[in-house]
Amino acid sequence: MKFKRFLSVAGSALLLMAVAANGTPAGASKLQELEKKKEEIQSEKASIHTEMEEANQKINEIKSRQAEVTDDLQSLDQSIQATETKIKQQEGKIAEKKSEIEKLKKEIAELEKRIEKRDRLLKERARTVQATGGTISYLEVLLGSKSFTDFIDRLSAVSTILEADKSIIEEQKRDNEALKKNKKKVENELAQVEKLKKELEAQKASLASQRAKKERLLAELKDKQKEAEEYYMGLEEQKALLAAQEAAIKKAMELEKKRLEELKRQQQQQQQQHNNKGGNAAPAPSGSGIFIRPTTGVVSDEFGTRGGKHYGIDIANGVGTPVYAAAGGVVLDSYYSPSYGNVIFITHIIDGKTFTTVYAHLSSRAVSRGQVVQQGQYIGAMGSTGDSTGPHLHFEIHEGPWNDAKSNAVNPRKYINF
Repeated sequence: MKFKRFLSVAGSALLLMAVAANGTPAGASKLQELEKKKEEIQSEKASIHTEMEEANQKINEIKSRQAEVTDDLQSLDQSIQATETKIKQQEGKIAEKKSEIEKLKKEIAELEKRIEKRDRLLKERARTVQATGGTISYLEVLLGSKSFTDFIDRLSAVSTILEADKSIIEEQKRDNEALKKNKKKVENELAQVEKLKKELEAQKASLASQRAKKERLLAELKDKQKEAEEYYMGLEEQKALLAAQEAAIKKAMELEKKRLEELKRQQQQQQQQHNNKGGNAAPAPSGSGIFIRPTTGVVSDEFGTRGGKHYGIDIANGVGTPVYAAAGGVVLDSYYSPSYGNVIFITHIIDGKTFTTVYAHLSSRAVSRGQVVQQGQYIGAMGSTGDSTGPHLHFEIHEGPWNDAKSNAVNPRKYINF
């Protein structure tokens, strides 16, 4: 699109320049057209300047948003790290609680053994009581005393037995309650720690999800920044092209003024000859607009070879052989291409028709984009840059603008005798 825009502006300038160079009448009108085109370019430059300011503002906004997202990512990373630390702490607590549970299991096993032992003792005591008639047996024991001293001893023994039975029952009750209490306590603590761990893991997953979204957003912002910067660079290129065209039009206006002065001088000279001789003088000659041979050398390859994919003529000679503009025009582009190597494109307006010439594989380039060149002007030197197997000039003529498909390419022999 930018290239087509340049072609449009360049073509308009060249058309006006060609009209001026051909010496047609209505010179004042041509100057007005040039001035109008100059004003259009200046207006377009102002518009592009505004677009560049807007694009630059957009780039700054994107960069600012990127900085915010980057800060958010750093904050999320810190939160994730803190959460991971808490998870590790909870995992440590879980390990501790599990260790406590294992220890408690051993204590419970010991306690269960004691309880079982007491159960057997109590059961044996119950069977003895049942067999002797319960509390009466204790009375019989006391009444069977043979002396007061024996009675005291027997009474003390019965009291001890009764007290032991009571102690066993109470201890059994306490152990059972402690067992249940400790087991429940540890299980509750383990459940709380595991619940907190799950909550922290869920929080970590949420933070990771937020981070992934931020990363996607940052990637999108980087893509937008790249697009905006490319757009800005495109505007800079257009601005440079318009500046080159403005300079070309100024040159065209200078050429037109000189042409008008020369035409006026010739008319005055013709009028003077007419007055002196009383005859009609021949009109001043005008340019023919034909192409000239761009360099010297031997034609090493013709148009249409290589399966019809060779869109120009190759002229072979030594590296550094001068290359000239085949016709006057404006340099459309001058740069290095991987295929063409050092290449120059020139747009020409000849008899109101647009042409484009291409000069490829140069060792050096002497003209730049937007520069006005004259027919036969030195533009570079022959070389073997790009996709080339030896020093030569690859020369193309296009009837119309150049395009990737090269659909406008014609055999240069149509216009030039080689």
